[in-house]
Amino acid sequence: MNAPVFPAADSKADEAVGRPLARFLGVSPSPLLAVLARGAARLYGAGAAARRSWYRRGWGRVRRLPAPVLSVGNLAVGGTGKTPLVACLARELQKKGLKVVILSRGYGGQARQTTCVSDGSRVLVRPPLAGDEAFLLARDLPGVPVYTGRCRFEAGLLAWRRHHPDLFLLDDGLQHFQLHRDLELVLLDAGEPLGNGRLLPAGPLREGPEVLHLADFLVLSRYRPERHQGVLARFSTLFPDQEVLTAAIQPVALHRYPGGERLPLTALAATPALAFAGLARPEVFRETLTELGASLRGWRAFPDHHPYRSGEVQELVAQAEAGGAAALLTTAKDWVRLGEEWRQPLPLLVLEVAARLEPWEAVWLRVSELVGGGPEQPEGQGPALGVEQEKEPGQVIWPPGPMVRRAWQSLSVQGRAPRPGEVRRLLVRAPNWLGDAVMSLPVLEGLKRRFPEAGLTVVGVPRVAPLFLHHPVVREVWELPPGVRGVASSRRRRQPFDLGVALPNSFAAALDLWLAGARVRAGYAADGRGALLNLAVHGREALRTFHLVCYYLGVLRAFGELTEEDLVPPRLHLSPADRAQGAGLLRGGGPWVGLAPGAAFGPAKRWPAERFAQVARELATEDGVGTVILGGPGEVEVAAEVTARAGVPITNLAGRTTLREALGVLSHLSVLITNDSGLMHAAAALGVPVVAVFGSTDPWVTGPVSRRATILMHPQDCSPCFQRTCDQGYPCLTGVSAAEVAAAARLWLAGASGRGAGTPA
Repeated sequence: MNAPVFPAADSKADEAVGRPLARFLGVSPSPLLAVLARGAARLYGAGAAARRSWYRRGWGRVRRLPAPVLSVGNLAVGGTGKTPLVACLARELQKKGLKVVILSRGYGGQARQTTCVSDGSRVLVRPPLAGDEAFLLARDLPGVPVYTGRCRFEAGLLAWRRHHPDLFLLDDGLQHFQLHRDLELVLLDAGEPLGNGRLLPAGPLREGPEVLHLADFLVLSRYRPERHQGVLARFSTLFPDQEVLTAAIQPVALHRYPGGERLPLTALAATPALAFAGLARPEVFRETLTELGASLRGWRAFPDHHPYRSGEVQELVAQAEAGGAAALLTTAKDWVRLGEEWRQPLPLLVLEVAARLEPWEAVWLRVSELVGGGPEQPEGQGPALGVEQEKEPGQVIWPPGPMVRRAWQSLSVQGRAPRPGEVRRLLVRAPNWLGDAVMSLPVLEGLKRRFPEAGLTVVGVPRVAPLFLHHPVVREVWELPPGVRGVASSRRRRQPFDLGVALPNSFAAALDLWLAGARVRAGYAADGRGALLNLAVHGREALRTFHLVCYYLGVLRAFGELTEEDLVPPRLHLSPADRAQGAGLLRGGGPWVGLAPGAAFGPAKRWPAERFAQVARELATEDGVGTVILGGPGEVEVAAEVTARAGVPITNLAGRTTLREALGVLSHLSVLITNDSGLMHAAAALGVPVVAVFGSTDPWVTGPVSRRATILMHPQDCSPCFQRTCDQGYPCLTGVSAAEVAAAARLWLAGASGRGAGTPA
């Protein structure tokens, strides 16, 4: 993606270079300060770019909360109306019936630990312990919990456990890289979108304007059509891939203290007042008062988040009296920092503002895709989301949104891709594990669209190769025996492949393409295999926080841009014989509940066998329900344990079926209860409802790509840790009760009666 080109700063802006630094140091601007500011800005810019790159490359840890996150941030330091806009978004989302939690850094507050400022029903913490902005949001948004903390992930996880929100609103999140954001909204002041165009301390920018192309929405705040239509047109042209919205920040109320009497805004003209404000841009408040016709007899500006002392308040009153003012006048944020008390001889007027976002529907469309992409609701049964009908964590959203598409665009390609007519024989080296192989299936369809005349051969290890049989785009499937003789022999018995694609990141996978005689060998540049690939995709780190299906699809960037046609979920294809074999193994009419208690990764992914057995006992009370256990040779022992502990009839097929037979059995299930495993992905790709218990892994990255899925987990502060074992007793796994799982399964069982098992959603 090409970064937008911005006009150079004009001479007037250049003259202002030293002013931010001078204001910070408390001295007058000078040419020397301007030079120092430019030098400091270059250092700051290098550091800001390095920090963003550190996280983009995967060197810094980015964690994901159990519910989607909408980030509202600034490119410049303050003064854009961010707090009113966050309040506006929260109210609009509430009207849509969503449970929202606001996460804030808590600037200006004394609290250093994670703090619940409001639980949604009452405000629990006030300034100075809470920051003024967080308190304002808590006070003005009943029903919306507000949490603050230096680590927004910890704050969000605490809020999730208590409230189970549908969405988190991340206040001031543009530079908070430690937390994954699903939607990014960036505010720019319509009057001065980029200030003087320079970074701190020479200007107001926290990062260079080129990062704006990473946002989903750009919002021109304090927008007025009569003044800023040209700015809107300019940014719409500069950022064609972003939606450019507008937000008006308007005065909505005027209160008189003590007493809190509400006055009409026209009272400003009739009441001579001394105005004061401690904001990032106090001049904006003064301009608003001028436009409202306020009768100003004095003006004082203070630093942003300024904590007023009693002596300063008395000085303001004395200055007002000396200037003939009948009152003092300030903002709602300053009123909060005054303790919301006023006992001075002159009254205090407090002006409140609110934001209006247009078009709001553009944001709602994207949010509804995030929160509405959850499990399919069985007719008449309500949402299949667990025991208390709450949204469960980690529901995979499909198709992917603009953030992953921008990550695909950021990938670079080294080498020349073959033209469609140049590829007659195409080889794909499949992943080595069942779940990964399922998640790679959309790549096969994408390759066939790009090379429609090519015969596609898939080669994989024996445990996954049969998965690709009967796929409509696959001509033949080879099993890869131990060693290299199987692939190498293709050079002797057939003509070389025109193109080979290595889906695993290993050196061995690229070596297989070379041994097979593939003229063009494509894949991610990884594991030191650059010498074996002559068509390499670089920058895969940009995809590390997205689903593995998106990661595999990124390989298609070697052949150009990804299109809407590529955004298909994994789909498995069975023959009539496969389905018949599966039905024969079940030996009954059902409905059938499947149990998949195994997981190759390690104990941190395996829900206890006793819990599986307990679920089997509970579901055995349902009329006509049969239970079957599936798994490979490595799951024989745990399957036997579940069978022994359950004490009810169970058909144990673990280690007794081929992969194709297991897929046939899956196709007849009404629901599969499973760990994060290959069978989970296979069931989802067959359209079978899934209840998946997650532990140390991330359901946003490896969860089932299906609307017919319930994901259950109890996230911890360390989640996801991606560890195989845990010395804390696996609380993320053991926190999921058998009652939760059984209740989720019953909802799918009830919904299956009118649709039939295994029917794709």
